Parts: sequence; C-alpha cells; structure tokens
Amino acid sequence: MSNKEPIHNNFFMKTFQDLSNTRDFIKGTLPEKITKNLDLSTVKIVSGTHVDENLKSHMSDLVVNVKSRKKDNVDLYFLFEHKSHKDKNILWQLLKYQFLMLEEDHNAKRDFRIIVPIVFYHGKGKWNIPTKFSDFNKVADEFKPYVLSFEYLLFDTRDFDLSQDEKFARNAYLMSAISLMKEMKNMDSEKLTALLKYLSGSGLIKDKVVVLTLFEYFAKSNDVGKKEVVDIIRKELGDEAEEIMPSLAQRWIEEGEEKGFKKGIEKGIEKGIEKGIEKTCMNALKSGISPKTVSEITGLPLEKVLEIKKELQ
Repeated sequence: MSNKEPIHNNFFMKTFQDLSNTRDFIKGTLPEKITKNLDLSTVKIVSGTHVDENLKSHMSDLVVNVKSRKKDNVDLYFLFEHKSHKDKNILWQLLKYQFLMLEEDHNAKRDFRIIVPIVFYHGKGKWNIPTKFSDFNKVADEFKPYVLSFEYLLFDTRDFDLSQDEKFARNAYLMSAISLMKEMKNMDSEKLTALLKYLSGSGLIKDKVVVLTLFEYFAKSNDVGKKEVVDIIRKELGDEAEEIMPSLAQRWIEEGEEKGFKKGIEKGIEKGIEKGIEKTCMNALKSGISPKTVSEITGLPLEKVLEIKKELQ
C-alpha cells in the first residue's frame, strides 16, 4: 500500500459506516431486480472477523447485512479499491474472502449466506478487469457450467457526476464524498467551485462538522494551493466561509506540523484564521459566554478577548 492509501480507506469507511449513506448507495447502485427484494430499513454493518492478515492490506472489510423481503439474509460486501491502477488479483481476493465467510457458516452448521461482492473503484484508468471469475480464467464455453465462478458488481466513479442526485436519494454528503474520491489528486479550482456551489445549494454547507470532514479529505488527497482554496471558499460561500475557515485552517496547520512544513502555510490562511477566530469570539461573547471560556475555546489570549468584548459594548 502507498502511504496515502489509508487516507482514502479511512474516508471511505467513515462515509459508508453511516447507515444512511450505505442504504442510499445500495439503492442507487444495485440492479432494481435486487433492491426491490431488499428491506433496506434493516441495513446494518457487520464486524468482519474472517479476513486474514494477507487480505487486510487489500480490503476495507466492510460487510453489510440486509434482510430480504422473503426473510432471507443477504450480505453485501463493499471493497474500496483505492489504488490508482487496476488490480488483476481482485477476483482472487474476493474469492478468498467469500470462502472465509462461507467457512464460518459451515463451521457454525448454518445455511450458507448469500454474498454479493461490490467493487468501489476510483482510480484514474478505466477498469478493464473481468467481473466474472470464469472470464478471468478464460475458461472455454463448454467448461463454464462446471467450473467455480462468481460475478461482482462494479461501481466506477469515472461514470459518476453530481447531477445524479436522484439516483442516490438526494443524499448530499454521499454525493459530495463520491465526487471527492473521484477527483482525488485531480481537483482543480473549477471542480472545487462546482462542489462548493453544490454544497451551498443542497444546504449541507450549514453542517460544519460534515463540511470539515469533506474538506479534510480534500486537502489530504489533492495538491492545491491553500491560499487558492481559501479564496475560492470565501468567494463562493461569503459570510458562511468564516464559520468553517478557522477549523479548516487549523487542520492544515496541524498537518503542516506533522510533515514539518508549518512555515509553508500561506499568509492568506493565517489572516483567515485570525479573522475567523475573532468573529467566533464576538459571536460567543454576544451569546453570553464568559471571556475566560471564550479564550479557552478560541485559543485567543484573555486580554484579546476582553479587548474584543470592550469593542462590542
């Protein structure tokens, strides 16, 4: 795995461990002939204990259990393939994964579960690996009925864009997350502007925690000048930008400290931090929070907080 792969895997896991995101993704991705037979209100995450150490380096180990309307259990397996290249071993990995799950069923003396493998791919090249195990092995047609085979569903972010919100139940966070994963290392100012317009139009921009999660991933997965990002955010979001700017800039500073380049953070961001923190300070004082508490929250010296309070009077 590359050093950056955990960034993508962690963001994927954070996104799809939210049941509402997983539910909308399943409904929007799987064929209707499958989803119409699923009771999506029963979606739950199943902790994976059956992946061996060799597979852990390749798979996110996210298993979702859904009850069908016929009272059968269906386990959906999501594989987050976060490499920038295709992995020809994917069919072998999925085969081994399914074997381990079915072995659990056999040892527990229970019926074999139904497993539907789903590959989530957001690399830059076209995914041209066969989706059927028998096709991968190039088995002659006359032998195919007799050899082991299975097929996985492929979700390729190359085929995704923000106009598909109906497909994903207008789930703005899911749409934004997929868009960011699609554009990893390739998010320019035009695409960032489009995403910000989408966040603003959907109303998601008002959820500070969610926005920071999205921008934290954006900052880690793209090489975009931070001052340019700040300028775009301010231009597109106006006053709302000042609500997220301090936290976003602080995360960049922490990232810089970890990598030893704190000094490289642009002055524009530093100004954004100062301006945003002071606005947060003023809002907190207006709401009746004590200057001492405001100082602790914002990190501003108590003297500075008292000075701002005096200006408000």
